[in-house]
Amino acid sequence: MRYNQFLTEAVNTHLYHIEEDIIRNGLVGAKSAVRYLFGLVDMLEGDQNADARATVKWDGAPAIVCGKDPLNGKFFVGTKSVFNSKNPKINYSFQDIDRNHPGGGLNKVLKYAHRYLSKLNIQGVVQGDLMFIPGMLQPERIDGEAYLTFTPNTITYAVQKGSKLYDQITKAKIGIVFHTKYEGDALDSLSAQFGVDVAEFGSDSNVWYDDAFFKDVSGRATFDQKESLALKTAIQKIDQLTDAVPMPLWMKLSTNKDFVQYMLQFINKEIKGGKMTTDPKQMMQKYINYYRDIQAQAKDKLKTDQAKGKRDQAVAIMGKLFAENEQGIAAIIRIHNATISVKNKIIQQLNALQSTKQFIKTNQGYEVTNPEGYVAIDSDGQAVKLVDRLTFSKANFNAQKQWAQDTQVS
Repeated sequence: MRYNQFLTEAVNTHLYHIEEDIIRNGLVGAKSAVRYLFGLVDMLEGDQNADARATVKWDGAPAIVCGKDPLNGKFFVGTKSVFNSKNPKINYSFQDIDRNHPGGGLNKVLKYAHRYLSKLNIQGVVQGDLMFIPGMLQPERIDGEAYLTFTPNTITYAVQKGSKLYDQITKAKIGIVFHTKYEGDALDSLSAQFGVDVAEFGSDSNVWYDDAFFKDVSGRATFDQKESLALKTAIQKIDQLTDAVPMPLWMKLSTNKDFVQYMLQFINKEIKGGKMTTDPKQMMQKYINYYRDIQAQAKDKLKTDQAKGKRDQAVAIMGKLFAENEQGIAAIIRIHNATISVKNKIIQQLNALQSTKQFIKTNQGYEVTNPEGYVAIDSDGQAVKLVDRLTFSKANFNAQKQWAQDTQVS
């Protein structure tokens, strides 16, 4: 892979889960998923020319956008609101922060960001996720070991006392992981590129920062030959299964707004419940029941018989679509579920080596967890999310934003 090729996209474009692309874009999405999976297995075999590379999704918040304004060369900080077309909230000074973000935790976060990130040699515009500021760092004993912890969002990161990273973070006033750079002549027309080269940012003991690229320092995270063969065989089966779906059905479903919208909503509902049905026939029936319930709820709020009739008609059309294409839709569901299975095995391998330990706080104390997930970038510059959604996304639906707590700047 040519690592200087990264995703170029419009500002604030949303990244989708790799399996969502199969529902949204049909055959193109399925073939894209196959390409990503093969590339990631190649990467984890140690292939330097693999067609995919992974970045770690650090679970930080809020998103911080900073750097030199292309129009005037002045350093600024902000959130994604710096890209607002009508009222961009660009902060060149503390006074700007007070005007654009009066009071609360975000005001103080941005003041820390302005004070300390301005001392780095950041050229251009970059984006990162805040990991900590003073007041968010807490000494903890977990399983008898001493750690320094911070919880910017859902995951609690724990750095073992005595490690090099512990010493760096102890001295720092702010921690941030950079993952995106922006290019262009003005803030309202920048394009985003995943991947930030932080080598030229310089050093300041007040700032702990890193890029988001997955790093296998020890070599323990790579697949052996047997593991790679098993995964590549599974991916080949996914690829072959795409031929079991007639092309007209791929087109019909990917262009059916109701199918795409409500199938994705249905899957999210399953994830929130903590368990997703894997049997294709059961999943199809549960989806039809879900769709029928959604339309019935909407129908109850309508007044005219004509409007109510359209809801009944929509249910009948969806039921007929499934009944007439049962085998093809079942094959798409198998492709979707098999993609999740291979994705999760790749995630498990990526999780094998991390510089910090991660936990989720529960009523019973800390529970060990893995990183939020990863972003896979292919050699054509496209990107998708890799998240074990049943273990992380469920917890993240009701995440507490720790950065929003009031913290005094020092």
